[in-house]
Amino acid sequence: MSSISNQTQLSRRIRDSRPLLALLVTLTVACAGTYGNLQRSNDVSKTFERHEVLADHAYYATGPEARPTAILAIHRTYTLKPGLWRSVKMTPELLNRLVDAMTDQLGFTPAILGGVIADPEGKQVGVWYSLYSRTTIRFEPENVIVVSLPSADNDPFSMDGGRRPGTLR
Repeated sequence: MSSISNQTQLSRRIRDSRPLLALLVTLTVACAGTYGNLQRSNDVSKTFERHEVLADHAYYATGPEARPTAILAIHRTYTLKPGLWRSVKMTPELLNRLVDAMTDQLGFTPAILGGVIADPEGKQVGVWYSLYSRTTIRFEPENVIVVSLPSADNDPFSMDGGRRPGTLR
């Protein structure tokens, strides 16, 4: 009789803990954020190569100023989570120097280095210009974006490698 009573108590505990478990799963998913992606764009590449500074965008870079590896422009309705990227007060002259420094590392301008940063619904929230096509873009509550540093593909010019979340398509 004791084992039946223990099983009943265990069943009640499991049943009573379901709302708590559901809350924990919801919080875990909410804290994880949702993911956006990069969509390659010749137009974005050309915008950077013409040294056009986008209005209503905040600019960021990574890598040494003399040899940057990527430049981001994020619409001002979003905030880039601090830590990985440095804020840059962009001017056409500075953008010219940064883009030239990136292409000088290669000795030529590859066909596509630019991409649109899209939110999970596909809406453009910024642009990307880099020697590399891999990054992860996560959207957190209150319009905060986390963009990981660019990483090299096996072939940095392929722009299609892997097709993981956040890679250029």
